[in-house]
Amino acid sequence: MTATDARERALADAEFSLTALGAPATWFVALSTTAPNDDGTNFTEPVGGSYARVSKTNNTTNFPLAVTTAGVTEKKNGTAITFPNPTADWGTILAVGFFTASSGGTVQHWLLLPVGGQLVKNGNTPVEFAINALVMTFD
Repeated sequence: MTATDARERALADAEFSLTALGAPATWFVALSTTAPNDDGTNFTEPVGGSYARVSKTNNTTNFPLAVTTAGVTEKKNGTAITFPNPTADWGTILAVGFFTASSGGTVQHWLLLPVGGQLVKNGNTPVEFAINALVMTFD
């Protein structure tokens, strides 16, 4: 998992300057057909074909408490994240990201999918990340 530059600054300021970060009440999970840049640019979502970000309430049911093993901290999704059935080709999905709004804005956290990504075509079953499928690593 990569935090964008802006999110990293907000986290650092919250930890060391006592500024309020304010975790969002809802994360909006999005897909990208490009590999995002560290500053959050180059996050390219599919357009049309029933594509929409998926909202997930920010709580310990959807995102259970992180676990640290051998110095590596992992946070996983505690419930499935299921996108709508594609009614058009969405292309090859290379990354998944977390936004604070249902549309627009800048990705706050993102992670690349395994090599090659996932090709999503019209009529495919929906893109779904099963429980514990999204592993956000912090080390």
